[in-house]
Amino acid sequence: MHICFVTPEYVLPNRLDGGLANYIKKTGAALLLKGHRVSVVVLSDLENVWDDHGVTVYEVKRSRFEFWRKKIPKSLRMYYPLLCQLANSKAISRQVTSIHNNKKIDIIQSSSYQAPGFFLLDNKGIPLCCRVSSYTPVVRSAYGKQRTLPEYLSDWLEIQQVARATNSFAPSNFTASIFLRMEACQVRVIRTLFELEDLEFDNSILNSMTLPETYFLFFGTLSRIKGVDFLAEVLPDIFSIYTKVSMVFIGRDDGLPSGEKVFKHIEARCASYKKRLFYLKALPKNQLYPFVSNATAVILPSRVDNYPNVCIESLALGTPVIGTKQSSLDEIIVDGKNGFLAENSDPISIKKAMLRMLAMNEDENKFMKGEIARCVTNMRQQDPVKDLVDFYKETIEIWNAKRS
Repeated sequence: MHICFVTPEYVLPNRLDGGLANYIKKTGAALLLKGHRVSVVVLSDLENVWDDHGVTVYEVKRSRFEFWRKKIPKSLRMYYPLLCQLANSKAISRQVTSIHNNKKIDIIQSSSYQAPGFFLLDNKGIPLCCRVSSYTPVVRSAYGKQRTLPEYLSDWLEIQQVARATNSFAPSNFTASIFLRMEACQVRVIRTLFELEDLEFDNSILNSMTLPETYFLFFGTLSRIKGVDFLAEVLPDIFSIYTKVSMVFIGRDDGLPSGEKVFKHIEARCASYKKRLFYLKALPKNQLYPFVSNATAVILPSRVDNYPNVCIESLALGTPVIGTKQSSLDEIIVDGKNGFLAENSDPISIKKAMLRMLAMNEDENKFMKGEIARCVTNMRQQDPVKDLVDFYKETIEIWNAKRS
């Protein structure tokens, strides 16, 4: 089967972060091992075609309309991102058609995020399925901004990408239930592939830092959606009680709605404890994983999430996770066993969960490590790639039935 992913992001040499990017890279490699042909059409800053260990990657240059952007009246500039989104989706459609004309594509998998497959929804030659990254109106709400008219339209494109695809799936019950409730759209649940890259760890960056034995870690995108801003309220109390505890942040800092960077906001609230705060930009996996495996716990205080890779990778490396309820993290974390759960959007509850972790004795830590190992074993026994291939076959059957 020739499977073509269309996506706004992929793991490129100059860009290492992004949950969707890492999901497609892992899934594409796993499908390749099952004997399938895999192509990825991704938005990029340049036009390029290259081989990523057997996966053919087609980089499509983003439409930016820089010349016309300056000509657009200020009152209409808010529509500029929407215009770019539509143009990018059209460019992806052209690239997919070109690939199909040379190497027949059996099925397209589009992300819902940014609706990269929007102009492929009505194509007459290839079935299209959609993986739901999120329900964007909820995500925008979690980000803390009121939606503009162009953002309403952009969200509509993403919802159409899901609702009008031949078949759609999500990695979490949380996201699937939102689509059913808000859009009356039935979305299947197919879990994210549980697999760590076989890497030789590079400890050089970890060893270059003067970290204490006990530190909490957040890795991913620093944003309000991920709830990282709550740590500005939590950490001063943690630091005042435990004088040898630090906090490490690794990833892209998307900032807060005010424009202030998240890490700067946390630093300001922890002015007396700045030496115990550490921030690094996104790292390659072989340099990131030593930080994860040595952390006391990974903190994921998300307002909204979707069965995140960060949680799966942390558990796979034997590290407990502190997450939030009603965010999809409670579909992975069992409170008191492989980590702790806090109430969603509740700094006091998050602080209590961190204090529970710090108060654990040797026997309790040993018990939790055993529970994490059992959780990982159970996840490894699942076969989401088989489920995905079966889903592709079902999608093709549905598409063929509609055409006959």
